[in-house]
Amino acid sequence: MSLKGRIALIIPVKNEESSIGVLLESLKAQKRKPDEIIITDGGSRDRTVEIIESYGKKGIPIKLIRSRAAYPGKGRNMAIASSDCDWIAMTDAGIKLDADWLGNLMRPLEERRDLDGVYGNYEPVTSSFFKECLAIVFVPSPKLINGKKMRAHFIASSVLKKDVWKEVGGFPDFRAAEDRIFMEKVEREGFRMGFSVDAKVLWDIPSDFRTTFKRFALFSMHDIKAGRFMDWHRGVIFMYLWGAILAFLGVIFSPFWYLVLILSVFLRSSNLMREKVEGARLPFGMYMKKLILVTSIMIWIDFAMFWGIGKYMMSKLKKEDNE
Repeated sequence: MSLKGRIALIIPVKNEESSIGVLLESLKAQKRKPDEIIITDGGSRDRTVEIIESYGKKGIPIKLIRSRAAYPGKGRNMAIASSDCDWIAMTDAGIKLDADWLGNLMRPLEERRDLDGVYGNYEPVTSSFFKECLAIVFVPSPKLINGKKMRAHFIASSVLKKDVWKEVGGFPDFRAAEDRIFMEKVEREGFRMGFSVDAKVLWDIPSDFRTTFKRFALFSMHDIKAGRFMDWHRGVIFMYLWGAILAFLGVIFSPFWYLVLILSVFLRSSNLMREKVEGARLPFGMYMKKLILVTSIMIWIDFAMFWGIGKYMMSKLKKEDNE
């Protein structure tokens, strides 16, 4: 059965000159083309807009909306509102689409007319040892969905009816967590979402400690602004309070408690590796090398989280001083 209605692909971007070309090349190679491509630039200060416009000159029919300042949620809302298509597919910069991504994403909608949307699959780009270890720390493991393993509920690999977007009130205007909040609204409202394991995208993740710190500190601060403190911060803070207790016991009673603290840290990272099916097939030396880097990245992200909390508190104090 053919699906009635036109499809718009919407993409929010800002300062993505290093990644936008990869996305647009993969979009150019799509076997099934969207009827409309709308990109919202949220105020880029690099060559992002120039690169997008150059692809427009190459024949890709891109509608570019320029905003002085727009977080991803606002950018998506602006793009969707400007479209007259019935279906809205979504992806982001930092993504490479599989050649038949859109075709596979739409297929469940053609097979089941009761669906309001579909979540596709995604994989992290693990092209370096650092990225392999970073993926272990924060990328969720695939889950069994409809008898197949996949990573789903990823806004950058999804499609839904435009009416669904209207019904839930669009995306909130946040820098982080806006996608989670939107998808939770869709679920609460009872809309029926399908899944396509074959609708794959590759998600590029940070490649070094510096970029990782900047990204997670930013997410930390904006997660709190979005009211998502319970999602991430609470559990990590609890673990560090436990660590502080062990350190205190080491000072007062015995260095034995320092050993318990160190073992607790490595137990946390080894559990991550075991959950991601890492280490079981590795030689001992490689396993230890990966365990040490996973542990280092894990602690580094925790530090970035606390830094983000500090930046949030400073911004609140500054705002109160100005009032």
